[in-house]
Amino acid sequence: MSINKHSVLTIISLFFLFIFTLINALFWVALQYTQKRHEEEQLRRFFLAERVIHERDETTLKHLMIRPSLIPSATLLEKGEVIIELPFAKMLEYEGKTFFIHLPPPKPPFGFKEPHPDFMPPPSFRDIEVLEDVLEQESLLLWAIVAGIDTLILIFFAYLFRKLLPLYRLKNAIRLFKDGDISLDAPSNGKDEISEVTKEFNFVLEKIASMKEARSLFLRNVLHELKTPIMKGSLTCESLEPSHEQERLGRIFARMNYLLDEFAKIERFSSGAWSLNRVEYRFVDILDHVYDLLLCDRDTFTLKGEESGLIVLVDFELFAIALKNLLDNALKYGRGKPTVVISEHFIEICSLGDEMSEAKRDFSKPFNRAYEGSSTGLGLGLYLTNSIVQKHGFMLKYSYQDESNCFEICL
Repeated sequence: MSINKHSVLTIISLFFLFIFTLINALFWVALQYTQKRHEEEQLRRFFLAERVIHERDETTLKHLMIRPSLIPSATLLEKGEVIIELPFAKMLEYEGKTFFIHLPPPKPPFGFKEPHPDFMPPPSFRDIEVLEDVLEQESLLLWAIVAGIDTLILIFFAYLFRKLLPLYRLKNAIRLFKDGDISLDAPSNGKDEISEVTKEFNFVLEKIASMKEARSLFLRNVLHELKTPIMKGSLTCESLEPSHEQERLGRIFARMNYLLDEFAKIERFSSGAWSLNRVEYRFVDILDHVYDLLLCDRDTFTLKGEESGLIVLVDFELFAIALKNLLDNALKYGRGKPTVVISEHFIEICSLGDEMSEAKRDFSKPFNRAYEGSSTGLGLGLYLTNSIVQKHGFMLKYSYQDESNCFEICL
């Protein structure tokens, strides 16, 4: 995965973790090296002390920082931790101190004579001798330095993480804003650049919310004011004597009423007032509801795949509107009986007709000038259908095959 796909906070956290681990690993290596050198130095001083102890040279022992110990060797051999083990000696650690025990040579095997007295060690070495190191290891300073460095790294990481955390919240706020939620407030109390950007973003949200509320109020008022004269015009048209002009006037009023209904749905949907209430439904039940909306029966369409028993997780009313628009277009602008194909992964609606031009295949805009004309729409139905399908997480595709226009909802 590319590093650009990772969060800045994740990258910084991994970087600090790497630095923290590296410093402590180097400290551990240095500590082990220092400990080894210290043990070698201890062993050298113990050997020197062994050479002078029988002479009772206290001055040299003081310089070597070695002294005879009163702790029994048996206790040290039983409870002490062996650091270095030699053929005739052991260096042990016990209660935080280091001791050196000189062991007598092992007895000769059976049948061998005792060594000549001239080859025996001095009397002071014939018994177990215990020497104690009184020089304290100076490792506390190293521990203090590393602990200080670790503390500074953790404090700086916490400070930097706290400063960058609003950036993560701002990213989530922008993502929600993209999905239509403008009632957001990303908190920001600092005076750095990220805090200033967050404050400006909050100001922009407030202004957009105000403009959106004003637009919704304006559209609702306009739709309401236009609805009344259109309804009166339709009633007046129905009271006229049947004629070509009366029929044409009726189609005009019906068209205007249809457009107002589409405008109202688009305004409600785009303003976020229409939230999804997704429930599992049988697709054939939604299709029956669409037949009722279109005032038609099942024989109006050729249905394929009904036996699949497709279950869809959708908002019933919204998805029915999207399906109604596709079926309505198939009836209005197609030839013959449209076909509805039900599959496990898609729903396809096909109708015979001329291929749709490239200019008309952009369903992402509410107004498509390629649709404008006396006998065609403005592309509002397909725009609304595409918006509803995308809000459900589906996809609307168009294709032309076997002289048929096919609209496919990919589930």
